[in-house]
Amino acid sequence: MSLLDDYADYQSSARQHQQNGAQSSAAAFSSQQQDGLALDVNEFDTDGYIATTLEAEDAPVFSLDTVQFQVPNKIISLAVSNDILVLVIEGAKILRIKLQEAHSIVEASVPVNPTSLRACNVFLDPSGRHLLLSTPQGESFYYYEGWDAAKPLSRFKNMEVTAVAWNSSAWSSATSSTRTILLGTHDGKVYETELRPGSEKAKRSDIAVRCVAELPVRERVTGLAMEAFPARRKHHLVLITTGTRMYQIVGAADLESQTGDKSAVFEAMLRDGLANPNFQEIPGMPGPGALTVHHRETRPGSRTHVVATDFAWLTSMGVFFGRLTFGAQEAGDSVVENAALIPYPAPSSSTDVTSAEQPSSLALTEFHILLQYSDRVCALNMLNSKVAYEQTIGSSDETLQGLTVDETKRTCWLYSPANIYELVVTDEDRDVWGIYLSRHQFDAALERCYNDMQRDTVLRAQAEHLFAAEDYVRSAECFARTSVSFEEAVLRFMETKDNMVLRSYLMAKLKTLRKQDHTQITLLVIWLVEIYLSIIGDIEAKLASTGAAIASPSATQINTTAEPTSSSSSATNDSSESVLSAKASYSREKSDMQKELHALVEEHKQAVDPKTTYQLAESHGRRDFWLFYASLRGDYERIVEYWMEKEECVQAIEVLGHYGTPEMFYKYSPALMSAEPVALVDVLMRQPNLTPNKLIPAFMRYGHEPSGGANQSIRYLRFCIQKQMCRDPVVYNYYLTLLVKESDTDDESELMSFLTTYGKDMLYDPDYALRMCKRFRRIQSCVHLYSLLRLYEDAVELSLKQGDIELAQIHAERPDDDKLCKRLWLKIAQHMIQAKQPASEVMELVRRSDRLGVEDILPFFPDFTRVDDFKDDICVALEDYELQIQDLRGEMDEATRTAEAMQRDMSSLKNRFAILSTKETCQVCSQPLWLRQFYVFPCQHSFHSDCLTRRVVGSCNRVQRRRIQELQAQIVEITKQRRQLRLTPLMSKTKGAGKPTENDEQLEQQQRRAKQQLDALVAGECVLCGEVMIKSIAEPFISMDQTAISAGADDAWSI
Repeated sequence: MSLLDDYADYQSSARQHQQNGAQSSAAAFSSQQQDGLALDVNEFDTDGYIATTLEAEDAPVFSLDTVQFQVPNKIISLAVSNDILVLVIEGAKILRIKLQEAHSIVEASVPVNPTSLRACNVFLDPSGRHLLLSTPQGESFYYYEGWDAAKPLSRFKNMEVTAVAWNSSAWSSATSSTRTILLGTHDGKVYETELRPGSEKAKRSDIAVRCVAELPVRERVTGLAMEAFPARRKHHLVLITTGTRMYQIVGAADLESQTGDKSAVFEAMLRDGLANPNFQEIPGMPGPGALTVHHRETRPGSRTHVVATDFAWLTSMGVFFGRLTFGAQEAGDSVVENAALIPYPAPSSSTDVTSAEQPSSLALTEFHILLQYSDRVCALNMLNSKVAYEQTIGSSDETLQGLTVDETKRTCWLYSPANIYELVVTDEDRDVWGIYLSRHQFDAALERCYNDMQRDTVLRAQAEHLFAAEDYVRSAECFARTSVSFEEAVLRFMETKDNMVLRSYLMAKLKTLRKQDHTQITLLVIWLVEIYLSIIGDIEAKLASTGAAIASPSATQINTTAEPTSSSSSATNDSSESVLSAKASYSREKSDMQKELHALVEEHKQAVDPKTTYQLAESHGRRDFWLFYASLRGDYERIVEYWMEKEECVQAIEVLGHYGTPEMFYKYSPALMSAEPVALVDVLMRQPNLTPNKLIPAFMRYGHEPSGGANQSIRYLRFCIQKQMCRDPVVYNYYLTLLVKESDTDDESELMSFLTTYGKDMLYDPDYALRMCKRFRRIQSCVHLYSLLRLYEDAVELSLKQGDIELAQIHAERPDDDKLCKRLWLKIAQHMIQAKQPASEVMELVRRSDRLGVEDILPFFPDFTRVDDFKDDICVALEDYELQIQDLRGEMDEATRTAEAMQRDMSSLKNRFAILSTKETCQVCSQPLWLRQFYVFPCQHSFHSDCLTRRVVGSCNRVQRRRIQELQAQIVEITKQRRQLRLTPLMSKTKGAGKPTENDEQLEQQQRRAKQQLDALVAGECVLCGEVMIKSIAEPFISMDQTAISAGADDAWSI
């Protein structure tokens, strides 16, 4: 079996141990919970662990497993890093093994005498690529992955490297060098160098090295560490240990800008630090002096950083360890905190404490210190300094030579000349929570709990501890997170008679409930609301008592009978200041409680029962909370009702303005209009979604006093009509009513403006408007409405009745009927004459009217009226009449001449004639024209009478066609009657000689009239060049229903 296969088996076994450990721990605590054991300090053993009674098959935290690998020769040294294991064995061989790849073992040689290499120090960088090998004889070699042999370092002559501080910035770097590193030697010096692979063909490696420091006391450097400050990357800490001292050197070193052979980066820092060194010294004989530093990964943002957190140093008296805290330290400051010295534990198999062996190497895990002895390995818990694990190797003649830790993979390895061991760590923080719990470090214990049972145990212990310490508020918060029954916890906290404690418990318990626990959430929230209201009430009582103390005369009165001493004055001032301070504190506390109460109700708005909440607010007299909750629920109608009951109408109007609905405005406007009309109308004018006619009941209840300013109803309705373009007749009629009532008899300008502007479209009822204007005697408006209703005579009569002649004249001109206009003007003139106004004014009226003459108004004057005032007008009128008579005489003469010309033209028509050829044919049938009765038109077209009749009948409308047929039938009938009269025997001369002649003449006249009418219809115009032909342009040349047309005729039209 290869080393890799064996390693893979061990890793699988380790994972199985972890799972078994977690299950056993959970099972242990489950059984403990089920047994109902009360948490007591007796549950913790003397080591600080909880006795969980692990089963035998549970995996231990530490287990030492032997790696099944046949080493070709004795192992001299071993190093592990980044899953790369390097062995230096006798025969000057190097074995490099990749633990994650099967059979990946690379062998290289060391260029020395194979028999001379018996001991060496091996240092492998964190990436596993660079190997530094140093022998006690002062020879150093450098090996890089992939080489066949290590190369001697020519500049490292006579220098035994005993410690190396690797550069953490090169751990994840893609570069092939180690960047700047520090080397410690056997003679107490510190060197600086940088390992680079260079050319593989070169036999030696010419890597530069430079001494940068020398310890004040010449001792062997047993440990060396170099760590960068996390927040200040150019600031570094260098730890140097010997057998008796540990030096801390803090300073600036820019590793990014300077490297290796250019200049010494740490020289100035180490020189200054060792000039006045900060060190920890352990008196006595030198100890092993090994130093180890534990790192943890942190993620400040998206990047991952490796930060040193703990250190441990082997001394002659024990293990000196502590935490590394990086902050704002400067040169000379210490970064070590909580340092302690743990004596080496005595072996469990030995009774002689004085002969206890000192460990030769150590390693650090998160919570333990691993110590390697020659025959065993043990683990000390850093929290309680107790031995957590001790294991002796199987063979008595086998000696362990070293212990190493892979920092990147967190694995621990031990080796002897013949074997390799892996120390498997499984859930090392498994019982850490119990140790923290025994120390009452509850927060740390909670962080290390593995399951809910462990967390419940810690929380219960913390809750009991705080309750015993009378820290009830924090105890309540802890109890709420435990499995303690709700009733038990509530009863305990109610015994304290402190609402703040109960509030803390209920709030914490509320946070643990699920969203689907609606009933529990509702009960807790309602209870919390009542508690908050009680607390706020108590605080207000304290504030009231404090205010009474401030206002009390005994607290501020100055004794006037005796002079106050300085001590009494200062005491009074101190008392006043304390009272004021207490009042301010109560005010802040009240404000905080109100904010918490509001936040609680907002968060659980859906779970709060409205009816119960309102009742609680009313029972505690908390008007502010009542209003807040109603506003939170959007129950603004309830808020308005509340303010209305309190008769605070301004507040109600403000709520309506922000949150009111149209229905709320319609409901509350009647009462608010009577109380605060101006404020209400201001709000109404900002509401675009209201129906104005639904607000009319509110306006009707509004009793406006003339001395109270503008009528707010008129103001709002005017806004609706002019700005919102309302077209509701109800609104217009009510607005008109208000204008009529509010208008003054002498000033109807606004009313007239409204009637004039909106009367054209009849947006108001003019009949109703007329009745209202008559009722309130708005004369000018009545006259306008009469005119609008076309009752012009009523308008003129009302104007004359009021003595307004000008208004009557205006409306007398409005009718479209001239006769009516003249009659109205005559009525005005008659009124003026009856009113005995001067004749000159009457005549001025006549001249202005353009419709009256002097002769029209003369009958209205009294019989004995002198005509001197209008004599000129009468003369002018007579002259006008004379001119009119002359014009009429001229028109009559012209008409006579026109009539005579027409008679001459008519006489000439009887003598018209046309000359026809004997070969003339009919334009319709093409037969000789002389064969039958015919018509000849001025256009020289001629037609047979019957052909023309048929042609006209086929193109005329139905009425004309029927009339033509009737006339033809009438002519035929008359002809028959005349023929019968001629064939009748002659009657006696005495009986009627003239009667047949009279009947024949009548029939002849009737026949002549019928023929004239028929000629007018048939021969009114030529059918070929008249209107009939123009209308037939859309008809086809050949009608589809002409069946007489032959196929040859159709072919004649083909192209």
